[in-house]
Amino acid sequence: GIVNGMDVSEWDPAKDKFLAVNYVITTALEGKALNKEALQAEVGLPVDRKVPLVAFIGRLEEQKGPDVMIAAIPEILKDEDVQIVLLGTGKKKFERLLKSVEEKFPGKVRAVVRFNALLAHQMMAGADLLAV
Repeated sequence: GIVNGMDVSEWDPAKDKFLAVNYVITTALEGKALNKEALQAEVGLPVDRKVPLVAFIGRLEEQKGPDVMIAAIPEILKDEDVQIVLLGTGKKKFERLLKSVEEKFPGKVRAVVRFNALLAHQMMAGADLLAV
């Protein structure tokens, strides 16, 4: 692994083998939109390019902020038409909280509480916003 960084060749959207559609700077708008639609379909959210899609990928430990993200979701969804995809594993209490948020907001929130490298790549390529 690369401590506190990423392998830019592995995560290059022009060559990433996990993406539905590869893209470069000149095709990024369409490429991201197609990857977003593939991601929405993959996780079971309504497929809609116009709805902003927020992604959170991380270990479910206090120092990574899943509690902050979980608390923010109702506020984010209160006044906005937004979709949120959460990916991670860790402390069971956070895993349970993510699943409960998903149940509270069906069609808006998907929580994947397992390790899934393929989905992490799809989320990075298809999300409009990354919550870090």
